[in-house]
Amino acid sequence: MYVIHKLRPDRSITGLIPAITALAGGAILWIFVSVSAAFTFLAIFFWVYALYTFVTFIRTGNSVFLVPALYQLFGGFTIYSWSAVREGPRVPSVMFLVFCTLFFLVWMIYLLFTKRIKWRGREVLELAALPVEDIGNGYTSRPLPSGKIEYTHTQIMEFANFARKHLIAVSYVDQDKVVFVPVMMGREFRFMLGLKDDYTDETWVAFSFDGNVTVNIAHRDYLEYKESLAFDQLCEAMGNLFIDFIEMYQRGEGVRIIDRMDAVGVSVFS
Repeated sequence: MYVIHKLRPDRSITGLIPAITALAGGAILWIFVSVSAAFTFLAIFFWVYALYTFVTFIRTGNSVFLVPALYQLFGGFTIYSWSAVREGPRVPSVMFLVFCTLFFLVWMIYLLFTKRIKWRGREVLELAALPVEDIGNGYTSRPLPSGKIEYTHTQIMEFANFARKHLIAVSYVDQDKVVFVPVMMGREFRFMLGLKDDYTDETWVAFSFDGNVTVNIAHRDYLEYKESLAFDQLCEAMGNLFIDFIEMYQRGEGVRIIDRMDAVGVSVFS
């Protein structure tokens, strides 16, 4: 499936901030303190990030996050032990750490380029815009109704678990509905760290337990589109997209949802 992308190119460097911070901090300590302090800082940074990745695994239920978590864990031990390479008796243990780090690094790169650890918010926005051709109908901050569904509380919750596990959307469960919030790469940190309790200023799709579907598109996400797409049509298309997703999931075709997003051709870093 060839998709004409309607979103502006992604030029955000948010996802690179942790790496930039680690390198800058390590370089400063190397220059002004000592090599040992720089290596210790980098090791601690790796371990903290491993903890964050493990939290992501817990919050999403996506077991593939254990791979980058183990890479970061062994990477931290490797960096911390690097000065021991010159000490004969400890060389075998350091080489074991290096082997484990490289093994999980290669595995992580494979998962990254197969989009197994990629948040799919950008794909969701592209797919929602696909059927929208009209422009000129401006943005409104008011959520819009967008269709009906006939699924039970249990079925909606099962789909919510699927969407969260496959990084399609994080979910918020209210008394009368489940709200799905698509998350773009680089924006996941607040959600995974529990710093985002209020979803109302985000793009979201709500499935109420009485069957109503409501859509809200955040202003910053609407501005990501190259053109001012007809807003009511965009909201309707977003609602229909998630209705299609839950219908496919209930038919046991969850893999087709993933294939559909892969076909959009969004970069693994976006």
